[in-house]
Amino acid sequence: MVSALLDRWGGLLVLQGIAKGEPNETMNAIDDAFGEARASILDVHFFSGVHVSFSFEVQGSDVATLGDALARARVVLDEDSLGALHEAKDLARAIQGTLAVTFAHGDPNVRQEIPNVPG
Repeated sequence: MVSALLDRWGGLLVLQGIAKGEPNETMNAIDDAFGEARASILDVHFFSGVHVSFSFEVQGSDVATLGDALARARVVLDEDSLGALHEAKDLARAIQGTLAVTFAHGDPNVRQEIPNVPG
């Protein structure tokens, strides 16, 4: 089964879901979910007020905790994501992954502030 995960995802845990709560509250809950699973957030990209994408790293032994914590954060993962979580929990190493969340009640007109980079 571990081999199937690596073949299927190329070694990357890919999660996708929809969040139905208020986006700011949901972002805080997702942050707490990563903390509960002892996962490291490596990068975050916002796409207006309707979508966010996380890059993260989590230990295989903490994958089930991450799935449960995301469910409590009201992120509904798709079937492929749930299957990938189930398969990845058997890996005994650090796993890199992505989580893409679409906010059902997000505002597509929200502008994201991009900081100026000196130089």
